[in-house]
Amino acid sequence: MQLRANRGLSRRRLLRTAGVTAALVLGGCLDDVPIGDVEADEDGDDGGDSDGTDSGTDSSDRSQTGDPGDASWNPFEFDRPITYTYETYSADEGAGTLVWDVTDVTDEEATVTLEYETAETQFETTVSGTKEDLQSDLILTPAGTFVLATLFSPTMGYYEGRTLSVGDEWSYSSPDGSMRFAIIERRTYAGVECYASVTEVDGRTVHEGCFAPDLGLAPYTVYYDENGERSFELALVSVDT
Repeated sequence: MQLRANRGLSRRRLLRTAGVTAALVLGGCLDDVPIGDVEADEDGDDGGDSDGTDSGTDSSDRSQTGDPGDASWNPFEFDRPITYTYETYSADEGAGTLVWDVTDVTDEEATVTLEYETAETQFETTVSGTKEDLQSDLILTPAGTFVLATLFSPTMGYYEGRTLSVGDEWSYSSPDGSMRFAIIERRTYAGVECYASVTEVDGRTVHEGCFAPDLGLAPYTVYYDENGERSFELALVSVDT
């Protein structure tokens, strides 16, 4: 494919996105908390503040009752060739599609072909390497703004490796504010069952996601701006192995 219109990644837009994402995730209150370093107890509470409210969530016909048991999600761990196709949305570019095609896998590395298309951008690239290599290569492409804000967002790190169970929640707080995470239900996207989550900063929903323990990418993620409007959204529509 050839790039139409947006021939270069807007450095200003990338930096703005990185700043907004970091602000939403950190909220000025997590400077001393390493990502994924705190384990929830049986009540799902790390000792931080939590009001127990699952605000900002939507129980749709994708919802499922019950919980099959605890599981954990480890992003970018691919053990076989696999292709993810997503419908996407960004406030800057509108609706689009993203295809993440893993064609070669070793114990430490993977080869990924990324296709990203909106009304203004059509882009394709192939990269190989570790998770860190993939990230550093892909965020500097025309799809970099979207990839940085979704697939490689810092928010995902707070769910990485953590036991996922419906009803589990944890929170962090400091004099500057608080952050709350909760696993609210099970949903299904493109036939893939996942654990739906909500992330709040000072009581405001900034992120909703869904994590499937047997997939290296999250089936769903959406971020909201300070007005509660969607900034970025990504929803799995098919997965092929």
